[in-house]
Amino acid sequence: MFLKLYILFALTIFQNDNPDLNWTKHNRVTDAHLRGLSVVNDDVVWASGTQGTVIKTVDGGEKWSVFAVPGCENLDFRDIYAFDAFNAVVLSAGEIAKFYRTKDGGNSWKLVYENTSKGIFFDGMDFTNNKEGIAYSDPIDGKWFLVKTIDGGNTWTKMDTSPLPKMLSGEAGFAASGTGLIYKAPHIWITGGGSDKARVFHSSDDGKSWSVADTPLQTGEGKGVFSFCFMDKNNGVAVGGSYVDSENKQGNCATSSDGGATWQLVDKNQPAGYRSCVAASADSELIVAVGRNGSDYSTDLGKTWTFISSDAYYTCKFGQNKIWATGKGGKIGSMDL
Repeated sequence: MFLKLYILFALTIFQNDNPDLNWTKHNRVTDAHLRGLSVVNDDVVWASGTQGTVIKTVDGGEKWSVFAVPGCENLDFRDIYAFDAFNAVVLSAGEIAKFYRTKDGGNSWKLVYENTSKGIFFDGMDFTNNKEGIAYSDPIDGKWFLVKTIDGGNTWTKMDTSPLPKMLSGEAGFAASGTGLIYKAPHIWITGGGSDKARVFHSSDDGKSWSVADTPLQTGEGKGVFSFCFMDKNNGVAVGGSYVDSENKQGNCATSSDGGATWQLVDKNQPAGYRSCVAASADSELIVAVGRNGSDYSTDLGKTWTFISSDAYYTCKFGQNKIWATGKGGKIGSMDL
């Protein structure tokens, strides 16, 4: 409770005095757009992005190492998952899907998965532990395309998606922050938009069966659920809205208390615009959402939000006592809690 009150007090001071004081801005070490982010702990943070770029710090952001994965100058690494300071998996979004893995801290990379099928476009991945992970692509043959690893990302195999409900015309994922899939075994949640509905797909048995639920977020091209998080198997928060209208805060946030079966629109004190990522602290006391026109926080499981600042980021993730964020042109921010 003390930590919660301290965070709330600190954020309120920053907001009232100077909206930019709360995010500590780190030196930019690359001009790549960074949409992939993985926080191992407060010291070890990895990020990935355009131009085949991966960056890493092992001292809480004092120094950063920059890696250009060989032969990947034209790839956009939209998501990354790091196990520690030495082991990480990165995936590219686009018509040529490639996953790379490093075991030596980023000094060398091995291609561990490649797919050039028509329509392939991976949006993100998540791991439930250091061995098991799932990555998802926009639909092929009318259903999400899913691959799974059981050996820490060294090998990937296609999952059986025959139990999945058919997707709607135009429905797909958003590779905005790598947070459109959540894997907390045996639960899997996947979301997206771009159609006349913004929906969440859910499996409670590791993909053997699926259900799908509508959300009240904005619908249509460039609209929908861009990111979500579940604090436990019941309580979740979804954010998004309209990618082409960053200032529009209507239909940009919803909450669930039944594992994603139903969603309730947050239509008062919601985030201040389109949001591309949402993340929760380990104790669920603090939730932060970021987007192109700023960031917001919630201390009541996403039911109400307070504007933090106009600092723009693509994605954010919590460590133990810090939250990290990355964005356009190599932008890196952090906030001590």
